[in-house]
Amino acid sequence: MKRMLVIGIGSLVMRDDGIGARAVEAVGSRLRGHNIASFVGETDFQSCFDEIRPDDFVIVVDAMLRGAEPGRIDVTPLDEALKNRGRLRAQHEFSLFDLMELHAPETQGCFIGIEAAEIGFGFKLSEPLNSRFEQICSDLSNTILKIKENGVSGKYGSR
Repeated sequence: MKRMLVIGIGSLVMRDDGIGARAVEAVGSRLRGHNIASFVGETDFQSCFDEIRPDDFVIVVDAMLRGAEPGRIDVTPLDEALKNRGRLRAQHEFSLFDLMELHAPETQGCFIGIEAAEIGFGFKLSEPLNSRFEQICSDLSNTILKIKENGVSGKYGSR
């Protein structure tokens, strides 16, 4: 069986931009209990890429801004996320998705976006995400476990 690797990315000094890194860190021990590896890479896209093995099923968790309810979780197959990475990019000129498309475009997996409320300088999550953080983490870990069980073919978003 392929290893499942969950990577949390985002800047911890840009408020909700860090929700992916914070949430993956919070659910890491639960994931390990289900034989799922996790890595919190924050903005170090090179170290994130270096964690990926050729046969891994990779789940990238990051903030997104699409105008939905803050804390909403949406799942996109990784091949679609790579094709549409311009819409997913937030803070960085070159990203983990760019490296994956250049050097490992065959990587299987998905992108899990957590809707942000506020991206800007600050060390804390916005009030909408902070007040829902435990629920976001629960939804995230349940979504990851469903993906492990059923693959990416189901729709797991709209949480």
